[in-house]
Amino acid sequence: MNQAKKLLFYIVLNIIVSAVTILGVLYIWEKTQLKDVLLESGSSSPEASSAAEGEDGGEGGQDLLIEIGEVGGIGNLATEYIRLIRPDSDPGDTVSLQGWRLMDEDNQDYDILEQSGLPSLELHGQGAINIYSKEGASTPIELYLGLSEPTWEPGETVSLVDPDGKVHDTYLIP
Repeated sequence: MNQAKKLLFYIVLNIIVSAVTILGVLYIWEKTQLKDVLLESGSSSPEASSAAEGEDGGEGGQDLLIEIGEVGGIGNLATEYIRLIRPDSDPGDTVSLQGWRLMDEDNQDYDILEQSGLPSLELHGQGAINIYSKEGASTPIELYLGLSEPTWEPGETVSLVDPDGKVHDTYLIP
């Protein structure tokens, strides 16, 4: 009988420790995921938010079809990229990248699909795509502009222009 009580004690202790461990891991996981989402969506510049509100007339902001989520590897052709995201859209929704362009303050203009060599591409809701400055073989999640030198500079504003020529989003490179 004494062994049964010991066994029951250890089983209950094991259940409690396991439950606390699982809750701790889930808490850390949620905090980490939330941090990643906030950093990714919050990395667009204040100019992007004000530009979007200005185009909307200040009535609560507009829904951006595609946003510039991040510009990284600045000044290094091997790592330089721009990440386009669709954070606030349904996963089943798609936007064709046909005619979308990236522009900088020096009026350098890059037609995303034309430069990458893909005939067509759709960006799904909740999706993202990295656009690298360097040469490479474009895939549905990684496009390569085929440039011979880095193009983005710190302090420069990158604009995402839709097929109608409207500046859809901007990003100030830190």
